[in-house]
Amino acid sequence: MRIIDRYVLGMFVKNYLISFMVLIGMYIALDMVFNFGNLTQSRGQSLTGFSIFRIIYDICDFYFYQAFFFFVQLSGVIAVVAAAFTLMRLSRFNETTALLAAGTPMLRIAASVVLAGVVLNLLLLPIDQEVLIPRMIPKLIREHNDVHRGSLKTFPVQMMTDSKHGLFNAGMYYPLSADGPPHIACLDVIQRDAQLHPTAHLYADSAVWDKAANRWDLKNGQLSPITPPDRPAPTQGLVNASYYQSDITPDEIALNLGKDYIQLLPVSKINQLLDLKRYGTLDLLRVKHLRFAQPLANVILLLLAISTVLTRTPGTLKTAAVRCMTLTGLCMGSVFIGYQMAASPPSPDLINLWPALMTWMPVFIFGPLAVYLLDRIKT
Repeated sequence: MRIIDRYVLGMFVKNYLISFMVLIGMYIALDMVFNFGNLTQSRGQSLTGFSIFRIIYDICDFYFYQAFFFFVQLSGVIAVVAAAFTLMRLSRFNETTALLAAGTPMLRIAASVVLAGVVLNLLLLPIDQEVLIPRMIPKLIREHNDVHRGSLKTFPVQMMTDSKHGLFNAGMYYPLSADGPPHIACLDVIQRDAQLHPTAHLYADSAVWDKAANRWDLKNGQLSPITPPDRPAPTQGLVNASYYQSDITPDEIALNLGKDYIQLLPVSKINQLLDLKRYGTLDLLRVKHLRFAQPLANVILLLLAISTVLTRTPGTLKTAAVRCMTLTGLCMGSVFIGYQMAASPPSPDLINLWPALMTWMPVFIFGPLAVYLLDRIKT
């Protein structure tokens, strides 16, 4: 590697780290400002030195895990800011002029920035989304007012339908936590046949999810057959049931928490939920396509920024900065609009095609534009 490449690369990495800390810090600060009341709840206790320390600890614990999710949303902007400051500094202090006088092409000066930006976007983002965030789901699904609670927010489950037409009900569902696996209080299932006629009633005081066996282990489970009025009563009464085999998994139940939960799942889990073809197909599809389109969109953002700030004349840096913000802002806006439009297909026949088309639209529009602008740079 040439000396100039090491110099530019070192400057870019330093600016990347600074941008990461500044942008993530600003995101956390703004979120704290709007949710400060919920974050500082101390459950009615008077504020003492220990309770204040506990509040600070809980807030740090909350935002430590949220920072990994914030990075997903800001990864493209972080690389753009780092690249823009690196190349503008080279031009501002006439280092670009010296390199051009030595016969170095403009694009060659930015080659190390492009390479480092592509590697960071295509390496850090998938690792964060596919490896780190799925392991933090119990921490990430906490609300701001849950930060001082000993357990996660619980909620009932009503009338979820499994692949065997059964109606799955839970008096209260407890998500995965540090204390143990997902479990249910008061499980109630109405089993039905293909004609949706009730065939049996399953009840249990509680149920614990067994991930290895893919089933719910029951406590005091009772299975009672149900027969139509025109048929004789069954000879067998209540039957003890130790488990309930169902394809309604904690991940599928957790979709009741909202669409944001899907964004925390890895692609492998999203594919499993799509194979069930029951709940949230449209939201699952648009998150899945965005998972592949976002790294490319981030690279395109980087190329758009480089094409605008890479200039031979320091006097045009202000104009270049405005062009950079305009183009990258339009690209980021198109990603957001495309993601929102992906949830509303114009026809039910397009439910599989429409999310892919909308999430990849910014890549198709701004990708050729970035290549064109790079080709237009005067070297």
